[in-house]
Amino acid sequence: MVQGMAEYPLSVRLTGRRCVVVGAGAVGRRKVAGLLAAGARVRVVDPRAEALAELADVEAEQRPWRAEDVEGAFLVFAATDDRELNARIVAAARAAGALAQAVDDPRGGDFHLPAVLRRGDLTLAVSTGGLSPALAAAVRDRLAREYGPEWARVLEIAAALRQKRLTVAEEKSYNYNILRKLLAGGLAELAERGEPAAVEELLARVTGESICLEHLGIVLPKGLK
Repeated sequence: MVQGMAEYPLSVRLTGRRCVVVGAGAVGRRKVAGLLAAGARVRVVDPRAEALAELADVEAEQRPWRAEDVEGAFLVFAATDDRELNARIVAAARAAGALAQAVDDPRGGDFHLPAVLRRGDLTLAVSTGGLSPALAAAVRDRLAREYGPEWARVLEIAAALRQKRLTVAEEKSYNYNILRKLLAGGLAELAERGEPAAVEELLARVTGESICLEHLGIVLPKGLK
């Protein structure tokens, strides 16, 4: 029986932070793409010119890895096809104060990446603790069928209500109850169909306030699915 590991899930802002990927194969390139999408400053080290040639917007080093490559890094991915080398990279990264992951030993590193579904600023992440990335991806794909693009609008409405103090920021139970009633009243379905008048009627019924989506800065596209 596989024993669970104590982990602390969190989302990290990488904008402007140095991250290092050693190995520019298919797996390494996927790590690079995710880091760049998050705004990280990325250094990639690989002795193969053809692997680095496909990369853009990175600091590319065409040579074997050196221990000093991880100095000043926040995250380090060891993505070579050499398990022993990956282990040395992880050890060097930890010694330099970075968080590290070896792609061939996710549970032996400091972190692992969940399967992610994004709906605007709403992020759903599925983790198996590194035991089965394929299962995490399968569950993520199931969630994608239930949580469509309309949930980006649901989040916008919830955030706008909170910002406009139509719900009471200091009373978490009040906020939760309001949102629960909005969801039970079909907020996501109305957002999916793009029916602003019906959404505004629901908001008024639940909050007791006359609320205009336009005044909240929210536009509902017609038919999100």
